[in-house]
Amino acid sequence: MKRKVLICQLLTAALVCLMVMTACSKTDSNINNTNPKETEQTGQTNQEEVDVDPPKEEEEHEPVTLKLLAWHVGAHQELFDMFHEKYPWITIEVEEWGIDKAIAMQAAGEPADLVWITGLSPWLKDGMLEDLTPYIANDPTIQNAKIIDGFLEAFKTPDDKLWAVPYTAISEWIIVNKDLLKKHGMEMPPYDWTYDDMLEMAKKATDPAANEYGISYDSLMASHFNWILPVANGHAPNLRFFNEDLSQNLLNTPDVLADMKWLQELTTKWHVRPSDEEAEKLGWEKANNFLTGKVLFTLGADWVIPGYNELATFDWDVLPLPRGKEKQVTVQLLGPIAMLSASKNKDAAFKWISFQFELEAQKWNVKNGSNTFVIHPDIDDEIDRTPTWKGKNTEVIKMTKEMCCYLPGPTIPDFDEFQNIDAALFESMYKEFDITSLVSRVDKFNESTMKLRKEMGW
Repeated sequence: MKRKVLICQLLTAALVCLMVMTACSKTDSNINNTNPKETEQTGQTNQEEVDVDPPKEEEEHEPVTLKLLAWHVGAHQELFDMFHEKYPWITIEVEEWGIDKAIAMQAAGEPADLVWITGLSPWLKDGMLEDLTPYIANDPTIQNAKIIDGFLEAFKTPDDKLWAVPYTAISEWIIVNKDLLKKHGMEMPPYDWTYDDMLEMAKKATDPAANEYGISYDSLMASHFNWILPVANGHAPNLRFFNEDLSQNLLNTPDVLADMKWLQELTTKWHVRPSDEEAEKLGWEKANNFLTGKVLFTLGADWVIPGYNELATFDWDVLPLPRGKEKQVTVQLLGPIAMLSASKNKDAAFKWISFQFELEAQKWNVKNGSNTFVIHPDIDDEIDRTPTWKGKNTEVIKMTKEMCCYLPGPTIPDFDEFQNIDAALFESMYKEFDITSLVSRVDKFNESTMKLRKEMGW
């Protein structure tokens, strides 16, 4: 029981860290939550490519302090400072995160202005959020930017409202230990490699006598990796096993269950990933074991890159996620930001949201290892020259930013219950466990989420 609670806490804590981008940790490989809508992102737009940075405003303004409810500052302070330099009358002040905090501030007559959210339904219940649709329609920065297809609409609810928009875009890649690759007589695979290719390479790299494994023992490889395979194989339209409109979870279907069995057998049949017992003997926790130099493949995102650059004693590089039976996909993590309906500074608050789409802010994302959501030739150039990716395969970074799929979460009612089911699935990846025992819980979740959607008018 203690272990189960610990895993749930790990998932919750990691969710928080992931949304903070690089600030959360230099090396932690834990987990996250965010966004919906599986899209083949084409980057098409009716707008011509333009420089999305408007000129700095010089007119006089009354000072404004924006209160942002967030769970961390970290590297974002640099972005806050950049925003303040551009709009010197606006200062961003971070407050403790949470809906209770927002209610208390509003009751005290000092409402917050902006909030990072993980789920929409708790905030919509009491009308706490502002519909951003008219602000976006009248904002020249967003309207003139060439934005990756489907990005702005990622959090649109079935009632055609945009209560939140993404402020971060974090893609995931396979990270490979090139020294181990060379040691076992292998070369870097092509970009269109498959999951079967990955398994065969992992088998060659696994040598328990040398404490070497083909697949890392960490949270991402036993959670986010689970979400990707069913989409790549054509067994689920969306990540996290959801159907097209996010109304039902497909973890109770034979094809998705077979995908989970394949992943579980990385440990239980092929032993290319250590079991819990083996990892305990090695002293490995579900984070950072890639840095031991004893793992061929791990799953990575922007928040691990600074640590790998600083601490890795071996040569490593990035690869796209393998191709499944139908297509090649990854996880696109989008952090939702919303405006509080009680805000007294709505125009200034939306300036912060709009600022995320300016070229200056996009380049900041590149520097921090994140992907971008505005398409502009200067951004690709920035990827090539940023020290973050020095000596690495930057073409993978460029191709990955427009790969499917956005991660569902905020627009799914009763999402907390799904996360409990997902935590149990997460634990099953390291041991013998009957994954079909989760089907009844998925059935109950599907029934509950339909009731909640009806109550919300969705």
